[in-house]
Amino acid sequence: MSALSNLGTTTLHFFSSQLTRKGTQALERASLDVATTQRNILKDTLALVEGTQSGQKHAVHAAMTMEEFRRQVPITDYDYWHDMIVSQREHNKPLLTSAECERYQPTSGSTSSIKWIPYTRPFLNQLDEAISPWMADLYMHFPRIKRGRHYWSLSWVPSDLREQVGDAINDDLKLLPWWKRIFMAGTMAVPEGVSMASSSDESFFATSCYLMSCTELSFISVWSPTFAISLLQQMQDNRKAIADVLESGQWVAPYQTLSFLTAPKNPKVAKLLRDWDGEVTPEFTKLIWPNLGLISCWDTSSSKGWADQLRKLFPHSGFQGKGLFATEGVVTIPLGDQYPLAITSHFYEFEDLDNGDILCAWELKEGMRVRPIITTANGLLRYATKDQLHVTGFINQCPCLTFISRIDGVDMVGEKLSPDSAVNILNSFTGVSELAPVSLLALPASEGRAKPRYALLSNGSVISKAQNAELNQKLEDELCQHFHYKLARELGQLDAAQVIIADNAMDIYTGHKIAGGMVAGNIKLEPLVLWQGGQLPEALEQVSAKPEAGKVS
Repeated sequence: MSALSNLGTTTLHFFSSQLTRKGTQALERASLDVATTQRNILKDTLALVEGTQSGQKHAVHAAMTMEEFRRQVPITDYDYWHDMIVSQREHNKPLLTSAECERYQPTSGSTSSIKWIPYTRPFLNQLDEAISPWMADLYMHFPRIKRGRHYWSLSWVPSDLREQVGDAINDDLKLLPWWKRIFMAGTMAVPEGVSMASSSDESFFATSCYLMSCTELSFISVWSPTFAISLLQQMQDNRKAIADVLESGQWVAPYQTLSFLTAPKNPKVAKLLRDWDGEVTPEFTKLIWPNLGLISCWDTSSSKGWADQLRKLFPHSGFQGKGLFATEGVVTIPLGDQYPLAITSHFYEFEDLDNGDILCAWELKEGMRVRPIITTANGLLRYATKDQLHVTGFINQCPCLTFISRIDGVDMVGEKLSPDSAVNILNSFTGVSELAPVSLLALPASEGRAKPRYALLSNGSVISKAQNAELNQKLEDELCQHFHYKLARELGQLDAAQVIIADNAMDIYTGHKIAGGMVAGNIKLEPLVLWQGGQLPEALEQVSAKPEAGKVS
């Protein structure tokens, strides 16, 4: 990076750090009176809903009290809003709120393969209320991030879905306030255009090239740590092609379709790649990115082991876990070593998971296990998430919470599979090749498995390798109907799915449950199981470690 470019980046970071302080100040003021802050946000949101189809359905108006609102509107999920969102998309007419919808962001659903979350300008402003104090806190606690360029993993969608949604769905810069668009464009290590490539493979390769060329990289923000590890694997596997790009400044086969992007050029790094033995070590990461000041990613629940692996590979960098920031809205943000509720963003309620009571944010007590219920400016009212959180303390009156796990479903790397999805898959295999499916197993990485994968455990007789390969592909096709699973496969975070057939599959399942402390008579057959604390029998472990089929399609 030239001295002039470096000066420009430093200047942008300076102005960004000053502007984001306003968000911190707003959050600090709000934390002194959470009840008033939250009631005002609800009032503003209801003003947007009043007079719309949703407002009429729920008899919502801006002057109603919070208590009236809670009586009039039930606790909802995506299925509750599905028909209205579909109609709103089809007719391009606001139905949930009076604000125009700027985009529909895809994410995984529980009973539907894809949920389309409406993003309106008031909703985006709510998200920004959470992002600003977080960024201000990062500048304060990790000042090294001011000295270079940043990598943000933003909107990635599976390859075939890109054709359905067009370029707009991937242009995250359009969603930001004007000054943040200038900041992001001037400080990004990877141009936003990579998300507009025709396939995930092309986006992945281009991202690897830009990151390898950016020796002034100072901040990496990803969601799942497995995504960062997959990027390192991409760099390892394609180091010769990446070196060719960085040496010539031209895209090489088979990636010439990336010609709409200016290829990065860095002959010095190209030489390092040609001399590299391919092993990713702390010495290598420091050699390529000596100025890296922070990595931000999930580091709790099933992501903890992968986050620990990243820490070992980047000991010269700071590290911070993510708050709970979903496509449907933000719940918590990281500030220092705490995760306060984003009280200036949405209106929040919580289900007490121990007794079922519905509480407001100012009614939470330390030690509670709760489920968030959010009301947002895009019109999703009393929307219950699938997350289980633990109340850990308070900043003034603002509760701090940490993520424990999903309430149902499995989410090893961000694939977000639900029991409903597993039931549909089990039903589709019932009777096929005389199989009797038992459960869909989520198999975390282990010594025998370099990456996590899914396996369908089924009772049945021995079949031919060709039949097994067909069943493997059928399972992979079924799983790829789900947005985040397909994306995780394309990004190399999951290995191919496998059908495991055994004449004693039920015994294997119940034996695992008993080993985990359950009483035999109380074991319930679950459609989706995270297989932890025990191994599959050796013969089955070998099968699941060496799939014969399972191409992403």
